[in-house]
Amino acid sequence: MILAIKFATQTSLQRGSMNDTSSRLFQETPNAIAQRLIQKAHNRDGLPEMVVGLLFLMTAMGNWVEMASRPRSIPFIAAILGMAVLLPILMLGSPWAIRWLRRRYLVERAGYVEFKPVNWKRFFIVFAIAYAVAFAGGFVLSSTPPPPDSWFLAATGVFSGALMAFAGRLPRYFVGGAIMAAAGIALAVGRVPLLKGFTVLFGLTGVLSLVSGCIVLLVFLRRPAEPGE
Repeated sequence: MILAIKFATQTSLQRGSMNDTSSRLFQETPNAIAQRLIQKAHNRDGLPEMVVGLLFLMTAMGNWVEMASRPRSIPFIAAILGMAVLLPILMLGSPWAIRWLRRRYLVERAGYVEFKPVNWKRFFIVFAIAYAVAFAGGFVLSSTPPPPDSWFLAATGVFSGALMAFAGRLPRYFVGGAIMAAAGIALAVGRVPLLKGFTVLFGLTGVLSLVSGCIVLLVFLRRPAEPGE
């Protein structure tokens, strides 16, 4: 009798779970389901995390060179130009680099996915807004008296962490975003100078993102390929 009740309870729970899953699937549109699956496939080899980590480390290095150099010296100007010109170019070229690496080395395991063409109008609008915000931030920093550095450190950590979690939409991205937000707030509370704070913030997050991407890539490569892959 007890076994019968236990079996009936488990069956009811399994049916309830299947019904909940089915109801969630029916509530999603085909485009939403496809987008979620493509996003999961896009992040399963760790390459996007590694690229983000390298970009963050380059940002931290540029801030460190700017902090350690004399104003208007050659390294100082090179660091500013590198972050203003080189980093955007690398950001624009990173999707192409990831696709090339996958087609060259990972196509047997990762397969091939052809994404929709980029909406360049929307992309350049977002890019122009980002540059406008960066320009406004630089103008505010040059004002007299400048606002407290803690505002920029906390806002950068929280905004970048939220953007990381939104872009990745996986548990490890949420963890990385939370760490970046917490680091920005901690640096702001500690009253760390702006350039030093940016160096620590992007350096720490870049190392974590690079290590996470390398671990995911190693696990992905060690996973046995299924028949037909």
